[in-house]
Amino acid sequence: MKEKGYTATGKLLKLYLRNNKVITLLLIFLPFLFAYAAAASNMAVLRTPEQLSTYIAENQGNLLQGIIAANTIAAVTIWRIRLSTAIIMSILSIVLMINNTRKDEELGRLELLRAGAVGPEAPLTAALIKVLGANLLGGLMMDIGFIAAGFPATGSFAAGLSTALCVCSFIAMAAIAAQAAPNASLARGFSFGAIAFFFVFQIIANAAGNERLLLWTPFGWCAYARPFAGENFLLFAFAIPVIALLVVIAYSLSDRRDMGSSYLRERHGRVYAQEGFNSPLALAWRLQRSMLIVWVAAYALMGMIMASLIPSINKMFAGTDFLPELSAVLGGAGRAFLAILAYILTQVLTAYVIMAVLRIREEEAMNRAELVLSSAASRLRYAAGYVLIAFAGSAAALAIFGFFTGDFASSMARLPAVWLIASVTVLIYGWIPRAAAPVGWGLFGVSLLLEFLWEIRVIGNPVFRLSPFSWVYPGVTVSFTPIFTMLLLAGLLVSLGLISFSRRDMITE
Repeated sequence: MKEKGYTATGKLLKLYLRNNKVITLLLIFLPFLFAYAAAASNMAVLRTPEQLSTYIAENQGNLLQGIIAANTIAAVTIWRIRLSTAIIMSILSIVLMINNTRKDEELGRLELLRAGAVGPEAPLTAALIKVLGANLLGGLMMDIGFIAAGFPATGSFAAGLSTALCVCSFIAMAAIAAQAAPNASLARGFSFGAIAFFFVFQIIANAAGNERLLLWTPFGWCAYARPFAGENFLLFAFAIPVIALLVVIAYSLSDRRDMGSSYLRERHGRVYAQEGFNSPLALAWRLQRSMLIVWVAAYALMGMIMASLIPSINKMFAGTDFLPELSAVLGGAGRAFLAILAYILTQVLTAYVIMAVLRIREEEAMNRAELVLSSAASRLRYAAGYVLIAFAGSAAALAIFGFFTGDFASSMARLPAVWLIASVTVLIYGWIPRAAAPVGWGLFGVSLLLEFLWEIRVIGNPVFRLSPFSWVYPGVTVSFTPIFTMLLLAGLLVSLGLISFSRRDMITE
């Protein structure tokens, strides 16, 4: 009986492999690019033992990255890229996993597939094989990249596998979220929230200087494995069973629910609408308020935590050589660290704005938008309501975060970069709605990729300037001109997107 539950898994896997080919290929080949480029860059820059020792002294004990475990180019390289690689791969993997599970189910695709000779466990199994397999291949490609650069094979294997397992853990969490959440948007929100939670937990583990705490955050697994510094292969005996347990939980949740249902049920509306529920904006607020409140509350909490830690952070970094150039600009190593952390959280907030903007596409794809527009509501007001909630929600989250950390002006100065990426998503939605999600997430990913390549010195400032985040990078003097330009461009792109939406046909999946 159980064997029938996996009927047609192979055929579904072939179908899934035909979809989202670009993201799948990125998961496989980006780790090779990151590993080889970072290794080549470090070997070109840190040519002498004195240069290497100075670099290690300036960066040792970084609360974001942890300790550099050995005085070698290889140890410095994996230290530099392990967190960035894991975050980028995890974001791409979550998007891919949710698309092949909860989103397909929400749009009715899985129901059509299950109407044939397809076992109940086959869709989830095929999706897991695809995304987990792509990341394990990516780990192997990272291994090859380090070996091609001349690094030891044993350390390369530990680095590649530990990074892949970190990403696989978030894939398993996304599979759980896909079963628990009532829609794809909330499932992505939970999954990205898990990334933020374990990211903050890693900072706590690094601040405590307790290596065992790194076991309890996937981002710490690569550090715990100690690649190129006397490899600790015991990590794999812990990480693999943890991932297996998460996958078992996802299967268990899937077996115990009906198609289209979830464990977090959406609350039924009132029999009679409230007096204020009389506009497209009110509808957009009703649909998105839960996600918005969660994100704003999360940023308020992180702001309060950071504010409480400022004295300890300043004391911890006192007298250190942490990022000397940035520390000199911002007035101390502690302020430099807080600026970097606030900048990263601003980038994470971009994911919320993209998800909020794309909610309008989900409503259109499921024919709900057409029902609303059959009334007296205009297309322009309908779409503008979703965009307003997305942009206002991101502004509220950053404003509260900046208020608690005492860095309100700097926090709000980064907001135009977030809005500019979201405005491109609005523009593409207005013109080519089916391309809105790939372009929106793709632009976000490219922006992160450009920053990563710039930080490891593969690309220069002119190329990095193509990313909106480059204009609000910590230490960069943010003047009125770039802020005004980004706001002007965002307004123009949003206007063009809304006008295009008001004139095109409604397009369902």
